[in-house]
Amino acid sequence: MKRLLISAAVATVISSQVYAADVSGTVTFANDYRYRGKSQTAGDTALQGSLDLSLENGIFAGIWGSNVDFGDDANLEIDWYVGYAGSFTEELSYDATLYYYQYPGYQADDIDYAEVAFGLYYGDFSLAYQYADDVIQLSEEGHYLSLNYSKAITEQINIDIHAGRSFGDYWKQFDIGEYSDFSVGISGSVAGVDLSAAYLFNDIDSATKVDSGLFRNDNTVLLTVSRTF
Repeated sequence: MKRLLISAAVATVISSQVYAADVSGTVTFANDYRYRGKSQTAGDTALQGSLDLSLENGIFAGIWGSNVDFGDDANLEIDWYVGYAGSFTEELSYDATLYYYQYPGYQADDIDYAEVAFGLYYGDFSLAYQYADDVIQLSEEGHYLSLNYSKAITEQINIDIHAGRSFGDYWKQFDIGEYSDFSVGISGSVAGVDLSAAYLFNDIDSATKVDSGLFRNDNTVLLTVSRTF
């Protein structure tokens, strides 16, 4: 039902404002798919893609996909999203987004779920908060709070710093416990290709550290290559 609501919202947006739409697509190759510090591909490479629609009135929508490896029959993640972006002042902007995470082909159980996200942007800083009331349909809530900084150090290269915190009942009861994840990296663009390299680390308790295979959460270097069309 949640996915149907998002699809209906996207359809309404497209039908009513298609003349003012900006459409883009991105293809990304990464040496791992890390989600809040945890691998979703058992430490293996990921091929990802997105299709995005944005309108002049601030409404946006899209779909993003990636291969995954959870050690079972799930091999694909599809994220649907719709939201609104605006500004309070020339320097301070915001957005609000509704996500729906879907795992087609997963037979063990239905783990699709929705999440809302709110972002604030000021200069080189951004602050984001994400909330799900039923993480992977376990009837427990999860929160994620993150602070990001991205600064151009040359005309071609940015330095990127991230700090995030996963907390809430889901993390306390069903996963590895509440924890923080961090990254420091650089990014840039060459001949229309976007490149990034980042060192990822976290404060996950040593008892739940996984340094290989499924859901590995050890420190790592994440490399990505992407192209937007």
